[in-house]
Amino acid sequence: MQAQELHTLMQQSAADAVNFAAEQYQLTLDGSVESLHQVDTLLAKLYQDQQAKPHSSEMLFTLCNIIGAYVGEVFIQHVGGQWQNNTQDQSAPYLAVGFADKEFPFASVCYHKIVNDNSISLQDYLRQARENATQ
Repeated sequence: MQAQELHTLMQQSAADAVNFAAEQYQLTLDGSVESLHQVDTLLAKLYQDQQAKPHSSEMLFTLCNIIGAYVGEVFIQHVGGQWQNNTQDQSAPYLAVGFADKEFPFASVCYHKIVNDNSISLQDYLRQARENATQ
């Protein structure tokens, strides 16, 4: 996938996350760093839903990718970087934001918050990622 195609795909996925949050949970994701508090609220609700009745693998994949795309777009807009398709492990490729010599797999963090650990904060993760990327 070409860089521009990947960039367009991730912008569209981020827009899907904005629509999903608004339609399903009445949360506003406005592209600001402060909106990551809303992302944490959204992921906490998805974690609760997951505990009550597990999402299908396809639904989890979609949710993590669109929400991860939103967080990645916020990072790119406020810090910098670009989307990268990491295919080093052909059996488990993933998308991440690359900035300087660092890589930030936001969809993976979303997955871990929904499935394993509701205490993870995407707002804190992005703050830490910004600090790490700009050192």
